[in-house]
Amino acid sequence: MATPAPKLPVVLPRKRPDVMVADFEAQLVVLVPDERQAHHLDEGLSLVLDSCDGVTTSATLVAEVAEATGSDAGIVASWLAESLATLDALNMLEPASAAAS
Repeated sequence: MATPAPKLPVVLPRKRPDVMVADFEAQLVVLVPDERQAHHLDEGLSLVLDSCDGVTTSATLVAEVAEATGSDAGIVASWLAESLATLDALNMLEPASAAAS
């Protein structure tokens, strides 16, 4: 039985404007002021956060990552959904209603 495709937004959300990012090669250290926490993001989460501009589509990012890694697009879509959930849980993304405006 096939695994159902994850529900992804058509357009990736925006990174919150007050989230501060320090770039270290392909990895990021991110400060979330409201939480008074800093997070070290691996290369994958760094790529997703960099792509969260409110313009890039999920399909574009899935296609680019699948092509670059040789992975199945369904696996990449699941990874993207998990990555977005992680970034949202860390309070790094604007709420869906703010990204739509």
